[in-house]
Amino acid sequence: MPHPRLKFAFVSNSIEIGKIVEKCIDPRVESLRICLASMEEAVSVARTLLDDGIEVILGGWGTGSFLIKALGHPVVKIERTYLDILNALLKAKDYDSTLGLTCFGSPIPGLDIIENLLSVKVEQIVFNSTLDLVNGITAAVERGTRCIVGGGVCRDIISSLGGRGFIVLPSQDTIIHALQEARAIALARRREKEDATRLTTVLQTIKEGVILIDTDGKVKLFNETAADILGIELQRAIGHPLPAVAKATGLLKVLETGRPETDIIRRIGNVNIIINAIPVIVNGENCGVVATVKEASRIQNIERKLRETLYAKRFTTKYNVDQIVHRSDSMAHLLSKARRYAETEATVLIQGETGTGKELFAQSIHNLSKRRNSPFIAVNCSALPESLLESELFGYEEGAFTGAKRGGKIGLFELANTGTIFLDEIADLSSSLQAKLLRVLEEKEIMRIGGDRVVPVDVRIISSSYKDLWADILNGKFRMDLYFRLEILKLIIPPLRERLDDIPLIAQECLNRAGNGTKYIGLAMLEQLKRHPWPGNIRELDALMTRYATLLGDRDSDDRLFAHLLDELGGHTLIKSKDTVPCRSIPEVDQRSLKQRLEDFESMIIQEALEQSRYNKKKAAKRLGISLNTLWRKLSSSGT
Repeated sequence: MPHPRLKFAFVSNSIEIGKIVEKCIDPRVESLRICLASMEEAVSVARTLLDDGIEVILGGWGTGSFLIKALGHPVVKIERTYLDILNALLKAKDYDSTLGLTCFGSPIPGLDIIENLLSVKVEQIVFNSTLDLVNGITAAVERGTRCIVGGGVCRDIISSLGGRGFIVLPSQDTIIHALQEARAIALARRREKEDATRLTTVLQTIKEGVILIDTDGKVKLFNETAADILGIELQRAIGHPLPAVAKATGLLKVLETGRPETDIIRRIGNVNIIINAIPVIVNGENCGVVATVKEASRIQNIERKLRETLYAKRFTTKYNVDQIVHRSDSMAHLLSKARRYAETEATVLIQGETGTGKELFAQSIHNLSKRRNSPFIAVNCSALPESLLESELFGYEEGAFTGAKRGGKIGLFELANTGTIFLDEIADLSSSLQAKLLRVLEEKEIMRIGGDRVVPVDVRIISSSYKDLWADILNGKFRMDLYFRLEILKLIIPPLRERLDDIPLIAQECLNRAGNGTKYIGLAMLEQLKRHPWPGNIRELDALMTRYATLLGDRDSDDRLFAHLLDELGGHTLIKSKDTVPCRSIPEVDQRSLKQRLEDFESMIIQEALEQSRYNKKKAAKRLGISLNTLWRKLSSSGT
């Protein structure tokens, strides 16, 4: 796309020079307006032309010099070369041998050479205004000079006094050189204007306030956002000292000290403002301060939108209370309790064997709560090493440890803000993470790894465990204070073998999902299902139904296949294992003292640890969280 033509104007008192300039312009590149005016008139004429969109003013030698002195940029003076002066003096010599030569500002050096060359006497008439020019020419005429060489005004003045005037006309090369300079200035001004427009557009588009002050504390840049945040009228700020209300931003302090201030929160009026102010250093000198200001509430809104985006992409729930298939009274009572729990903000501890659906209950409680539109984040506390789990839960700052991501990482507690975090297998938390979790519950705040500030969080915690946490407390593996914080509300999900009435419904539901609703199981099969102990609970039943549906192929049902698959599960006997929630109830008739019961219970735990460690006492002591000497002492006292 071609650029619009450059806009020039020639302002002078000489129409002859204007005509020469007009012949030299390239109409494809520039346009020219010729305006005749005296030096004093030229300033106001030039200003009007610039306001009308003229990009560069060209002036004759005297007028151009006067305009540069009055306006500066963007004026191009058409120079007078010695050759131009020589040509004019040659023409004037035929009229008289005593000549006057007008010079703006100062005499022309080396004119004696031209005098000797032409055998003439030249009197230089120096002027700085039209009045100076009139007086100078008049005085020269009184001294006998009848011929003046100079500009168009000079010719008019000498003519009025009965003399003869000759105009110094610039050569074509001089005009072309002036036009080249004018084009360079015009193009540079266009680029500057475009850059300034881009900068202004950027400043007015960004949602942060931007302020730039110079070394005198005067405002050089001030966008509309800054004006809105600080309540300052934009036009009254730029070019003036920093307004009183803006002084609270601390820019003058940064200007004085030369030290930047980042992420500083200050109260201005009724608004909390986050300020970043940095000195502008050029060649080692402080040349001003640039600052960004933004409302703290906007950061909070951005954070909320980020959480909503993350929630929509990742932290969503798949289950609700209506998907919990049941017929038994025990499950109906449990679901009723879960609905009541959902109406509160208290922590919930869900206990049950592996495969009983603890996360399904956690998601259901979340979906029934006021936090249903916020994130639900599930974390398996046994799936990650302690250090990795800590960084996932609490996040970390940049450089907190080797391999830390640039910029740090936000933790799951922060991402779950206003929502729910489900800590599965809570019993496997290390003692240090238990202490940190207790602080989250008590203070509602976290601190990132490597951080130096606390971050408030509003998170509901639901936890689960297949273990008996009370046994871990007695064993010194779990904090009692944390336990009572976690089990304000409690759900104990019964194993599948205690929900015989629910097995047919759950089995058919699993089969429908695996077989696209085209498969079924007979009554005989259902009775067989009820006799199986189901150590894997619903997860095991779902796996059986999936295998059955896969092997059925196009058939609807096959009793023999089903019986065979169920027989394959026969080896899964319900033994005492980590998947069994031990009963904490005390036998109704027990004549032992409390001390004896505790000692027996401790011996049982020690024996279990030894078995799990293959009787390696060092490993058993580590598993129990006690020293090897303590283990030996306890074994000796128990006679083991």
